[in-house]
Amino acid sequence: MDGKQVDQSLEKEIEILITTRAEGEYWDFKREWYSDNIDLLHDIICMANSMANRDCYIIIGVEDQNYQIVGVKEEKRKNQQNIINLLHQKPRWAGGYIPEVYVKTIEISECQIDVIIIKQSDNTPFYLTTSYPSPKGKLSAGAIYTRKGDTNTPKNETADLYDTERLWKRRFGLLYSPSQRAKYYLEDIDNWEFVDQEKSREGTESYSFYYYSSDPDYTIYIIHGKEELSNDNYVLPQDVNDENVAELYFYIFAFCNVSYHTDFSNDLEIVLYYKNIPLFSSSVECIDEGRTKIIPPAYWNDAYYIKNTMDFLLFKFVFNKMGENYSSEAQDMLLRVIPVYKSEEEYRAFIDYIKEKGFGLERIGEKKISGEALERLNSIEILGYSSYGKPGKIEYISNTLRIRKDLVINFANPENPYFDRITKYLKRGRMLVKWLEEWRKTCDDESVDF
Repeated sequence: MDGKQVDQSLEKEIEILITTRAEGEYWDFKREWYSDNIDLLHDIICMANSMANRDCYIIIGVEDQNYQIVGVKEEKRKNQQNIINLLHQKPRWAGGYIPEVYVKTIEISECQIDVIIIKQSDNTPFYLTTSYPSPKGKLSAGAIYTRKGDTNTPKNETADLYDTERLWKRRFGLLYSPSQRAKYYLEDIDNWEFVDQEKSREGTESYSFYYYSSDPDYTIYIIHGKEELSNDNYVLPQDVNDENVAELYFYIFAFCNVSYHTDFSNDLEIVLYYKNIPLFSSSVECIDEGRTKIIPPAYWNDAYYIKNTMDFLLFKFVFNKMGENYSSEAQDMLLRVIPVYKSEEEYRAFIDYIKEKGFGLERIGEKKISGEALERLNSIEILGYSSYGKPGKIEYISNTLRIRKDLVINFANPENPYFDRITKYLKRGRMLVKWLEEWRKTCDDESVDF
């Protein structure tokens, strides 16, 4: 979904809201732009704390009495940067949490309508730590303003206890399912405690595990020697240069230490539990004599992660809690060739975009890469490592990689028969990471959010 498609989707949604001839929990109509910043700020806070718990809209250019479309006048009109400046410059926000706001202009019935989009957030309640005065009243420090039904909390009041409690519960993940809460807890990496070699839940085998200190019903077990699910002819790889590693695990060759610690295993498993219920499990790829552990990326033709999924949250968890020397460097080097998308929507939109530019999904028989995509691929340089197998050289190349964030090296054995194919997939991965960064800037310029 590019900027034009996003605009069309928003237009359709706003048209539907106008036809309801009513205001609601997540949308409000205004005939014209605000004459006083305090009213604008108040409405934004109310929407950010809305009980709807979703993106909210302030729709400007529509009568709020008879719901006729009148269009936006240039007088007092604000753009996105004006509102960002308002939110960041004067008010002091509790905890530094500030509502995320966008302004989009759409056209309905040949009239321009401005839509202030207040993004859904779990950082509620949003409130000020110092009062915001104005000739039209003031927003009080510590007051919680929300929107319930089609009504905002008045400026001289605060939300009732029930609604305030629900907003705090949203921040702490208490309104959500066990799986949703688990994602929230995984973000809080420092509050997971390690227990070494306790009995398993069945009381037989001995496993190490982590538990979340604020809610010990959530645990992460580390299971060694998981059963291999492949066919009987499958041989577990033991070296990064084995044929069963090759391009399928191409990203590990972006990490410098595999040039002299060549061990590889994926017979470790990690399982996230809520009480006795397994919420998520994954194999763990171990390299560099077990010091670097990786939750594998999703794989649909090319490797990728999506933020706020169990895979990526545990990817970060494993690096932070189970990683040893060079762990942070390894994470950085891997993510130079594995794109991380903000959401499934962004992933689909980006793939649709680059397919139009000639990106081909070779592994499943679609067209080969061509056009702009081919030009970009050919511009990517992946170096080989001439000091393969020489540990004494690793400190120098590691320091070089820390400084040169754009640099990617194939640390596979130059005699690996799949060396060229590994290089090819490192190039594809690096191209996708760089292209995604550029594409996002274009989306930001067009106020497209995913």
